[in-house]
Amino acid sequence: MGNSRRMGGPRNVSELLGATLGAARLSKGVQRARAILAWPQAVGPEIARLTRPRSQQGGTLFVEVRDSATAHHLTLQRHHFIRSLNALLGEERVTEIRFGVGQVRAPSPAPQPTSLPPPDRERARELVRDVDGDLKDVALRAAEAITRARKWREAQGWRPCPVCGEASKEQPCRACGLTLADPNVKRAARTLIRAPERLSTLPALLGDSGTNAARHIALELLAEQLDLLALECVRSGGEEGYRAFLAQQAEVYLALLHRQPRRPLTREDRAALPERVRQVLEAGPPR
Repeated sequence: MGNSRRMGGPRNVSELLGATLGAARLSKGVQRARAILAWPQAVGPEIARLTRPRSQQGGTLFVEVRDSATAHHLTLQRHHFIRSLNALLGEERVTEIRFGVGQVRAPSPAPQPTSLPPPDRERARELVRDVDGDLKDVALRAAEAITRARKWREAQGWRPCPVCGEASKEQPCRACGLTLADPNVKRAARTLIRAPERLSTLPALLGDSGTNAARHIALELLAEQLDLLALECVRSGGEEGYRAFLAQQAEVYLALLHRQPRRPLTREDRAALPERVRQVLEAGPPR
């Protein structure tokens, strides 16, 4: 009997139960690891550099980021990440992602060429405009380094993202692309078209990235609407009702474009409008 186990004899109930439970625990651990391992592929390299998936409990994946602002921004986009993860995982579903502040390793710097372009000093001064005191010089040197890296990326064919302005191979960049698809951002954009003064209240609701995305969508919609209105003015022979509405919408467009209060159009304002709109408004009412 003492050799029955070594010779392949039957195990007792406790041994079988322990082996079964151990295999089940291992299987569950592997499935949880699948979501963590799939994270970089699901979210892309830019988001992966900012995050670290920590653990999974049930259908909830816990992900660490470096600061609360990033956690807030990514929380707004979590439904995109859930959809991408589940597409990779198949039947093993992730139903929720929770972002929290934790330890995230800083991304390794990309290799730089031996000679970087000179800094964009005007943009660097703009970046540190609100910095005062002893930190001003340090902040300015850091801002100049940022502008040099940006100019190098642009020299490699990267272009400024139309939403956030950062140089990116993708247009818009991946992070802004996710933000633009957010239903809350789309609703905010429609609100801005009606009430551009609400722009200053959006950062508290959507963060800076969400606000920039909502403004971008609103400007695109307004530009399309302005072009159609200008065309209708021409077709109607300069009918004053169309022209008045065109001027009103142009005021909204410029208020969002320049991030300033809405005001009656001046000659200088019209120079920033789409060409067809500017031509119609400068032509004046029919005589």
